[in-house]
Amino acid sequence: MTTKTFREAGEKFLECRSRVGQRVALQAIALVLWSCAALAQETVAGPQLRVLAIYSGSSTLAANVSIESGIASVFSQAEKHSRYEIYGEYRDVQRFPGTLAEQRFVDALVTKYADQTIDALMTVGPEALPLAIEFRTRVAPEAPIVFGGVQAATQTQYSGVAGLYGVLSSFDLRGTFDLARQLQPDANRTVIFTGSAAFDVRWKSFAEDVMSVVHDIEVEFVSGLSLQEFRDRAAMLGLSDILIILTIFEDADGRRFVPADAVATIAEVSGAPTYGVYSSNIGRGVVGGSYSSFESTGMVMAEQALKVLDNQSHVETSVTVPVAAVLDWRQLKRYGIDAEMRPPDSQLLYYDPGPWERYRLQIALALAVIALQSSTIAALIVMDRRRRRAAEELGRRRMEMARLSRIAQLGELSGAIAHELNQPLTSILANAEAGSAMLAQDPPDIAEVGEALRDIAEDDRRAADIITNLRGLMANGGCGVEPADLNEMVRSTMRLVSSELLARGVTVRQRLSGDPLVVMADVRQLQQVLLNLVINAADAMADETTRKLTVTTERGDGDQRVLSVTDTGPGLPEELRDNPFKPFATSKAQGMGLGLSISQSIAETHGGTLRFARSTSKGARVELALPAP
Repeated sequence: MTTKTFREAGEKFLECRSRVGQRVALQAIALVLWSCAALAQETVAGPQLRVLAIYSGSSTLAANVSIESGIASVFSQAEKHSRYEIYGEYRDVQRFPGTLAEQRFVDALVTKYADQTIDALMTVGPEALPLAIEFRTRVAPEAPIVFGGVQAATQTQYSGVAGLYGVLSSFDLRGTFDLARQLQPDANRTVIFTGSAAFDVRWKSFAEDVMSVVHDIEVEFVSGLSLQEFRDRAAMLGLSDILIILTIFEDADGRRFVPADAVATIAEVSGAPTYGVYSSNIGRGVVGGSYSSFESTGMVMAEQALKVLDNQSHVETSVTVPVAAVLDWRQLKRYGIDAEMRPPDSQLLYYDPGPWERYRLQIALALAVIALQSSTIAALIVMDRRRRRAAEELGRRRMEMARLSRIAQLGELSGAIAHELNQPLTSILANAEAGSAMLAQDPPDIAEVGEALRDIAEDDRRAADIITNLRGLMANGGCGVEPADLNEMVRSTMRLVSSELLARGVTVRQRLSGDPLVVMADVRQLQQVLLNLVINAADAMADETTRKLTVTTERGDGDQRVLSVTDTGPGLPEELRDNPFKPFATSKAQGMGLGLSISQSIAETHGGTLRFARSTSKGARVELALPAP
């Protein structure tokens, strides 16, 4: 405050004191001081500057929302930001097209801002620039215009107009196409959707020029459809297609849309990976694209406006918004596209890292702890195994003594054959003796003799079938198959060996499936397999106090039919654990070592498997798995 100002304030104070008193005088001094401070502040900060932003589209258009956000972020952080006052007006050309609507819009702006000082204008979209030029002519002839949301062709069109500063965007259709080809190298067709509005038609014409040089893949343009027809068409596409959606401001039915919303509606049902040419499409179902982002466009426009307001002579007449590839990780995952195929400098949004990336340190520490614990457990197991081996060695010597006491017994296979042949041969002998006695009667009972002879023939055929089947199996020959119920086969076989098992003191438990388990098989060969398994189990339990045998049938994985035999014996000997089905390998003094080998051959002939599911000191479990018919 100058000396003169203070002197005038003092004189004012004396005058007020004489008239209305000291209180009013103090108020007058305060008013003078406030005015001086405000004047000083205005001198430092400068006058208030007004910027009018004119948008081609509506205020709810996603692109405009992003651009406005970018503009606001720059002005809010600018030095002396309180100097700037930003106004926004929206032409909404897509819903209100035509020359008359344009003129009314400009007239409304002129009426609204005629009494305001507009220091600069900003325009978004090509339709807004001519409106701003006319407005400037009528209201603010000296105001510079910063225009954005346009391509280089728009700047060329107005090259003769002074005071224009362009912020050029690249709606990079070719870059988006090249990005899609990099992500989908095996694609054989590119489909491009456009709407029916005038803006959509201009986009299609531009796209046809850009894609005219592409010859290594089929390019198909689709337009003139309703939104539902676009959805139906997109749903018919596949992973070998590339779908690029330009803009759909209006469909063939005349319905108008926010393009980003139309893209989201189509992308959600598309069978092909979908790409867009605007950054506002990201997060709405598209895989991605090559974009000048709208927010970046707004930020660059605001930066240009600040430079122009500061000093127009040092501002470039045009700048370009950077272009970058942007991808949605969720959509890459949806279509099974490998994220590693994306360009190195691309942006990956909505990425959800896996557990390893998110908790790498914690997982590494946990694995280290587990490794230390595993080492300790392994050492304890080794010590326990050594102790068990010592106990098993003592038990093995005892078992060898028992083996010598059974030296005169038949081997496992010959014993099984003899047991199975014993019944028909005994029956033949009994029927023959009965027939002879009947013939010796006077008169002989011819009918009874005939019945005895028929029984002899049936038993003979039964014995012959057993020998024939075994001979064919030993020769690896084919065998006839027929539908057979695994449950019924078990019942009939167990009847054959029930007396033998009873004599050996073996308790038998049958746990059969409640439903029929039909297989395509030779029933007699399956009986032989079960017979071998049962006799082996009975032999294994010969020295056990508790002798329990369990035969189970059930459905296995993949609807297989599984037959298992479980015993309470000592399990497989150590020397047989690597390959218990090896021919002539046996732990019995007089065993031939063919029982398990033959059984495995039968299983393989029927397309199944035979394996030891468990073999421990508490018993063994053998499983025969056969395919469903």
